[in-house]
Amino acid sequence: MKRIGKAGQRNEKWHHYLRSLLLVGFTLLLAKLIWTEQINLYLAPRMRVFAYVTLGVFAVLTFAGFRQAVGSKEGDCACAGEHRLPSNGWKSAIVYGLFLLPLVMGFAMPEKILGSEVAEKRGLNLLSGESKVLQAAAQPAADGESGGAASGAEANLQAGPAEPERSPSQASSAADAEVRERFAAAGFGDVYTDIAVRLYQQPIIHLDEKLFLDGLTAFDLFPREFAGHKLRTMGFVYRQPDFKQNQFVVARFSVSCCTADASVYGLLAEAPDAGQLATDSWVEVDGTLRLRSINGFEMLVLEVDSVKPVEAPEDPYVYFNFGTLDSTKE
Repeated sequence: MKRIGKAGQRNEKWHHYLRSLLLVGFTLLLAKLIWTEQINLYLAPRMRVFAYVTLGVFAVLTFAGFRQAVGSKEGDCACAGEHRLPSNGWKSAIVYGLFLLPLVMGFAMPEKILGSEVAEKRGLNLLSGESKVLQAAAQPAADGESGGAASGAEANLQAGPAEPERSPSQASSAADAEVRERFAAAGFGDVYTDIAVRLYQQPIIHLDEKLFLDGLTAFDLFPREFAGHKLRTMGFVYRQPDFKQNQFVVARFSVSCCTADASVYGLLAEAPDAGQLATDSWVEVDGTLRLRSINGFEMLVLEVDSVKPVEAPEDPYVYFNFGTLDSTKE
């Protein structure tokens, strides 16, 4: 056991108090993020339980730190010199400053939602590409049998948006079995068949935060079936340099674990006054899905009828629904 004098004991107590105060700071910062629900800006729902556990660990360590600072007696140290303290004031300032800096930033800097700046670096996922490859691989027989019809539809696509308008009454009156059979025949599984059927039967498709990602996937898998449907959704305005004046993306970030793995997904929209919408502003849009040929891919584009500015939601991110549709019900 190592013996230390009164001066050394006072110095050791000072370090214990300082460390305990830093722990108090981290405990309060994490508690603030959880209490104000700003933790939603950093962690996916399934990871937030670890924030609660961490808060409990911080609280225990803070209590232990103060107990050690107050209760330590002169000359007793059972560490055998293995946890050495900084030897001078400069080293102490540098070491503790590294912990103090994130605390100051956490309390002083405003919370910011991920936006176009990050989206531009991460890249945008639109309704095109891989799922169509999957569709082609899953339906070789079906394509062979209906090749003539597909060619006809492609001809219509090249000629312009000639898809028929579907009235709300027509969509809502479609028989469940008939609609389900129509989507199930594509062979993408029960989950996306359920989602596609549910969306297809809505007079106006409400692509809310619970169905945003799965809805986009359904549109990607079944573009022709959803062409002509009315749709309402919400997101932030995102643009790329090569967009036309009337184009923008209604975008949302998706987080798997935390913001470090965030990806941005969206629906390309066209509106005559799109240039008046501020980038990163949040909007609710109503319009009609139209089938377009863009860069060689068939893609659903939202032809906007109206745009309404809205506030960003408390949880601005969206998540895949890997379970059943029951988890998306109110």
